[in-house]
Amino acid sequence: MAPHTHNTAPNADSTSSPDDSGSRMPGLWTRTLGELTLSYVPDAGVAMIPTRVYPASADGDWSGHRTHLTGGGHLAMGCGALLVERRGTRLLIDAGHGRISGDDLEHFQHAFDHVKDLPASLASLGVDPADIDMVAFTHLHDDHTGWARPDAAEDGRSLFPRARWMLGAGEADAMTAGSAPRLAGGGERITFVADGTEIAEGVRAWSLPGHTPGHTAWVLDSGDGRQVVAFGDAMHSPAQVQHPDWEVVLDHDRHGAERSRRQLVEHLSRDQVFGFGVHFADQQLGTVDGGNWRPWADAADGASATG
Repeated sequence: MAPHTHNTAPNADSTSSPDDSGSRMPGLWTRTLGELTLSYVPDAGVAMIPTRVYPASADGDWSGHRTHLTGGGHLAMGCGALLVERRGTRLLIDAGHGRISGDDLEHFQHAFDHVKDLPASLASLGVDPADIDMVAFTHLHDDHTGWARPDAAEDGRSLFPRARWMLGAGEADAMTAGSAPRLAGGGERITFVADGTEIAEGVRAWSLPGHTPGHTAWVLDSGDGRQVVAFGDAMHSPAQVQHPDWEVVLDHDRHGAERSRRQLVEHLSRDQVFGFGVHFADQQLGTVDGGNWRPWADAADGASATG
């Protein structure tokens, strides 16, 4: 791809193989863990310039992480949402990239494209956006709030007209920092929750500040002894599992973000704890094993660790 174009798919390789998942944009998937039905709802894909996303890294540092780079040497990152269903309740974690065109790319992005926009992805699952009960945001960056913004629908109620917005308490400061409302309905639809608050059956807030002041992971109890942590932008790539000291260019508090990453990696190393990294290309669901990210294997949970 030519530098700084947005009309080409970020990972434009014409062929795929089972071992290229670290550099492949994720597609729609559904998995069942105990009482939970989890579906990844694709929206957009972004190809990033690794050393600009991670300014503490150098080109040579990526030689051990080639499986996460496209053929052109760019870091593949998906943007979308996680649909969580349990006994008739539908909760969305984050709200995708939205209608942002990508015409004005940030200096750390190589390319942007809508892989399959989130409304179409929900339709593929047979889900009406009006049936989403709540959207739990990890934070308020635009690639996580897209379809919850007022401009996502003609009537200004967003794509999810009935949903309540759930946010970590620390994001209140981030909300008032902008001149325009980031979420449809503003404060009337927002509930700010403290660390440890259960917002639905088996869904609990876990404060992991640093990337933003109120960055929040959402911990999902499967009901059968397993746990899934949807950790948003606490980590942007599996490479950070091995390099928690690598700050991200957009981290609000780099020291706080590193503390949160180390805490997260330690937690994901425990038995029966899975992580969901929304930007982790096609390796979003996995565990930490021996200091490496080990993606979920559908056939048998015995895939080799990747770094």
